[in-house]
Amino acid sequence: MDNTKVLLAKRLKQLRKSKGLTQEKLAELIGRDTKHISKLELAGSYPSIETLNRIANALQVELKDIFNFDSVQNKQFILDEFQDMLKDADENKIQKMYKLFRCIID
Repeated sequence: MDNTKVLLAKRLKQLRKSKGLTQEKLAELIGRDTKHISKLELAGSYPSIETLNRIANALQVELKDIFNFDSVQNKQFILDEFQDMLKDADENKIQKMYKLFRCIID
């Protein structure tokens, strides 16, 4: 998958969460459906410039701030992402992730 698309997806999610908005609320604010926001945050597609402008306005940030990927590549962000993945996983999935992680770091 395109790294820029993944970074943009993570950044959009980070900004939305930092404003305390759900995907549903952001979708409402920009006149899109929730599936559209979900797809963007899962790096399923690139947003149009019009959608990016609407998102920036809804999140009260400048358009350029959406492309500041430094914060989605730092240690704390990655740890938070791991925590989010783990909280929604069942025991079997957690065990698989642990085994995979152990293989990578050993």
